[in-house]
Amino acid sequence: MKHLKTAALFTGVMLLGLMTAGCGRSAETAPEAAAPSLQETAAPAEDVTDPAPAEAPSELPENVVALSRSIGELWLLAGGKLTGVTEDAMDLPGLEESAVSIGSLAHPSSEAILALDPGMILMTEDMPTHKKLAEEMRGLGLTVRTVNIDSFGDYDGIMAELTGMTGRKDLYDQNVTAVRERIGSILEEAALQQAEAGTYLCMRVSPTKNRVMKQDYFACEIISDFGLVNIAADSSALDELNLEAIAAADPDWIFVIPMGDEEEAMEVYQEVFASQAVWKELSAAAADRIVVLPSSYFMYKPNAKWDEAYRYMYDILYKE
Repeated sequence: MKHLKTAALFTGVMLLGLMTAGCGRSAETAPEAAAPSLQETAAPAEDVTDPAPAEAPSELPENVVALSRSIGELWLLAGGKLTGVTEDAMDLPGLEESAVSIGSLAHPSSEAILALDPGMILMTEDMPTHKKLAEEMRGLGLTVRTVNIDSFGDYDGIMAELTGMTGRKDLYDQNVTAVRERIGSILEEAALQQAEAGTYLCMRVSPTKNRVMKQDYFACEIISDFGLVNIAADSSALDELNLEAIAAADPDWIFVIPMGDEEEAMEVYQEVFASQAVWKELSAAAADRIVVLPSSYFMYKPNAKWDEAYRYMYDILYKE
């Protein structure tokens, strides 16, 4: 039997409909402000302004540099061009052949960045090396735009800003509005299913560290939008992925996301979790509801494929 929360699904669909009608943040909103997520309460439609991109500025920043694949893709989706990217982004579709590598994701080179005379640097401050580099670049008077995406609402907001810079509202409509509408259709399908309330645990495994994912992780937003409840949302007992605490909570579903070298990550998962007797006795194991999720949708930000991530989750939850 599928374990979902139908009432929550209807709420999510209604809120998504309000967002489609015009919820979001305007181009004048301060860059650091958070855009509403699919689950947040929306104002009445008549009081909400369309987050459509503003007119393009007289001059676009030249020599834009992005310090991750996901962030670089955002600028390309907005119609911009990249001069430099980290090694993980060198095969991005749409990246010009003249673009150069400025180092690895974990250790971008400040010298390589400065050599490009960047007009704007797109990066995150989630990583210690990036945070230090952002301070260094700002100290030199360079424009640094930090990007943190933990929900579809965050993606919506940054794309409104970036397409406002490029003047490509058509790309906002294509890569945000149309995606949001497809997500709404998927949630509407889910709301029609007969289902009970259920719980889940989402965990990220890697060769070096295993971590339980809280509600601020974007993949958890996707799962929760289908009505499932994250058992780790308010439980410090699960912070270190304690097997006894997991067994006590006994979630209906367990979602595993490999990070880094996937083969090595899964070897760690097998040794630390799957091979343990207590793990095999979990309800999720008995019902074949322990699922390894693809990193392309649930570890890396899906950006314009956010709806595909929702469809992937729908197919898991409502499989025959």
